[in-house]
Amino acid sequence: MATGQPECKIQSVRRNLRLIRHARRGDQDIQARTKNKQSPVKQSAGNKHPSENHTRDVVDSEINHELSKARYRALDLADLMFGHLVTTNLAKDILQRFLVDGVVTCRKHQSKEPLRPESDEARHALEAAYADAVAHACHRTDAPFEETKEPKAKYQWHWPQFPGTPIDENKLVAFLNSVADKALSTAKSINGDNSLKPRNRFAAPRDKHHAIPLSYEPDGEDMRPDFMVLPLAAFSDDIELKADEAYVNFTAMLLAGESKSGRNAREGLIQVQRYIRGIKRAQPWLRFATGMTIGRDFVALLRGDCSGMERVELSLSDGRGCIEFIRIVLGIILSEKEDFGHNPDVEVGERDVSVDVLEASSANFPHTDTNSMMTTSQSAIRPAFSESASRLETSSNPSRSASSHLSSAQQFPETSSAASDGCTTSTGSKRGRSQVDDPEDGTHRDRNIGGKKSKRRKWTVKLRAFIPVRVHGRKCMGILFTSGSIRGRGTTVYVVAAADDCKTFLALKTSWQDVARADDQAAVLKKLVDNKPHPNVVIPSESFQAECSGTTSTLASIRALLDDELTELKVENRVLTVTISELKRPVAYFWSPHDFVRGLIGALLGHEYLCRIGILHRDISENNIVLPLCRDHLGNELGALIDFDMAIVGRPNMHEDSTLLPAEQDVEEMLSLADQPSSPLPENDRPYRAQRTGTTPYMSIGVLRGQSHTHYDDMESFLYLLVLFFFSYAGPLEAESLRRARVQGFVQPVAAGRLPHVTAWPAMFERWASGTFKEISDRKCSDLHPISHAGFIKDCFPHIRARWASDSQRSIEPRVIGKLILDCWVLFSRQNRRVGHGQFIKILREWLAKYAGDEDKCYVYPFDS
Repeated sequence: MATGQPECKIQSVRRNLRLIRHARRGDQDIQARTKNKQSPVKQSAGNKHPSENHTRDVVDSEINHELSKARYRALDLADLMFGHLVTTNLAKDILQRFLVDGVVTCRKHQSKEPLRPESDEARHALEAAYADAVAHACHRTDAPFEETKEPKAKYQWHWPQFPGTPIDENKLVAFLNSVADKALSTAKSINGDNSLKPRNRFAAPRDKHHAIPLSYEPDGEDMRPDFMVLPLAAFSDDIELKADEAYVNFTAMLLAGESKSGRNAREGLIQVQRYIRGIKRAQPWLRFATGMTIGRDFVALLRGDCSGMERVELSLSDGRGCIEFIRIVLGIILSEKEDFGHNPDVEVGERDVSVDVLEASSANFPHTDTNSMMTTSQSAIRPAFSESASRLETSSNPSRSASSHLSSAQQFPETSSAASDGCTTSTGSKRGRSQVDDPEDGTHRDRNIGGKKSKRRKWTVKLRAFIPVRVHGRKCMGILFTSGSIRGRGTTVYVVAAADDCKTFLALKTSWQDVARADDQAAVLKKLVDNKPHPNVVIPSESFQAECSGTTSTLASIRALLDDELTELKVENRVLTVTISELKRPVAYFWSPHDFVRGLIGALLGHEYLCRIGILHRDISENNIVLPLCRDHLGNELGALIDFDMAIVGRPNMHEDSTLLPAEQDVEEMLSLADQPSSPLPENDRPYRAQRTGTTPYMSIGVLRGQSHTHYDDMESFLYLLVLFFFSYAGPLEAESLRRARVQGFVQPVAAGRLPHVTAWPAMFERWASGTFKEISDRKCSDLHPISHAGFIKDCFPHIRARWASDSQRSIEPRVIGKLILDCWVLFSRQNRRVGHGQFIKILREWLAKYAGDEDKCYVYPFDS
């Protein structure tokens, strides 16, 4: 994979590197890179198992961890994103017109009287604001940068129509749309060009009490932005340009925003990071996602790509801030979907989906009269609005029906309430932690196994979802898997048709790979191709780097850095890679526990083969084990190992090492060995790169401690995979559901976070997912210690019974599952986690042979027809 990058979409733009500063506040203490450990592990908010805790605090913590050392204040970000749509000079002229029309006012510092728009002092204020904006812009020529001193704060600017505090969301959206409309009308007048057409508009959610749908969030966390940007097709052609509630969902969202009444933007930035993650998970094809935070005198623009986060914070009382605010707001409504990160290799269509929502606990739905903030400038854009909206609808879905609009019966219910008249809702009045949809006081309980159920009624609403229909030229049936967060590989697997007849499916995987690992990945792929294929290893049939316009690289194509500037930012540069392979069955679609165990045996055989030819996988988790679509002609149903993104080439037959540690090693000794420090990198070594991300509960003790990764660590991960499987599911799906899933290629329901049989992990296993790596490794050491494993298995049994015992249908005896876990756990405990493939497989095969009758008696094979 070549490290040189093609030119970015707007190569005439050169970033002003002196304006890009590392934002260190909030960075976590993460493992340092070492000579022998170029990619230490770190936590990520994008690779979580559906059974893990996804509550707000957990997600915020993990986003903060994954973005450590990858957040930058980029003072030229607004110019980079919207400079090709709204120049600094045009924004200055618009600001001047706003000053004349009273949209903004300006006064001298410490003066109470506003300047007259026609006065020399007002002209000086505009020139100072313009000079400051130019000094904070990208560079658009080949000339060297000129250092420009920032002018002192001599003038105070003010927006009279900006909502008072506490900020009402509807009034804020009306204000933003009013500024955008007036700016567009002014731009047309200044340029004498009526061809400018709005493409998007700001909107506020009508329901103030529930998370916005289709955010991929399985728990009741706060995923309700105060405002958002939607495509123009989402708005009705009436005097108020109301947003169709069907479009108010994360698959349609172009930007998510949060308003804060105080002066501190930090809390809003944290929330917007979560919304950006939500957008990328609901639209995993995006190259980046965008958010905003707005307060009474500030605005912040954020953009997250797979290398981290950039943001610019502006003061609305500053002249430069006013110019950039105009550029941002006008640029947002003029932007095409590619300007919001859309990948042109993914064609998106629209589909109506039905979603059940709980009746709001507080039924007042506030309404703010926005007519007072509508200006005559809107009448100038309405013809353009009608034309543009019609064009967008026709191009995206020619057969769009009226079913996308909510009927009165489908709207969120409103009940009579004495508090509803004249009520307004500020950003601080959203539901609190105790007001989540599932009324369990915000705690994380086992789902489907005895937790409380809400007594509130459910309402079904229809939403207009945006879904991929073609990916890299192939017809797309849906998304099989996505692990997207903000920073990281952002792996997404699409189910695509091998041909347009849709009779055979393939798995098309996209991921943003670190260019620093290009040589490792090429070496692994070459070794796989050069050796004889193995039935338990799925090798991609096609692999390539996406090279279409605007999608090639995070630092070069998205952030517009030149080749000689890439090392200035101490983060990884990532390229978008695509692999295509045979479609297999995900573990979640097992039809019996025996089916899973056979799949695990196959994966172990595949791993043994990789070790034999000299490949170390290094990323064993449930996502990287697949089951066969059906039995072969001999009746075999063994699984396979997939995904070599983190694999490296080692020496052949590495698995034949049989050195075992003493059987009775105490936990303190184990911890002392794991806690030995590694030598640091020299100061002049390569720049900081992102650490490996992985699913923390599956990581071995040694990997968590930062030790060199060996095949024994992968074997230990297989153990955790086996154990956690039986606490992740309450038995298999029904046979008919499994048959239907196979016909559909096992694609996920649109933006669904969990399948119905997925259950939350008990607290004893949540401890493997939360805390520092040292704390997690300590817990695993304790659980695996010979004097502790009996108590560990005993604690497991009630949770096994709760998930696998059933009074209503035949199911395997919980003690049978308990015996399998016990035998495997004792094996790893007694041998201090150094277990060979043959030893592990022997226990699994003996269990299958002994309890084969339980499978025939309790479960029905669903894939014959």
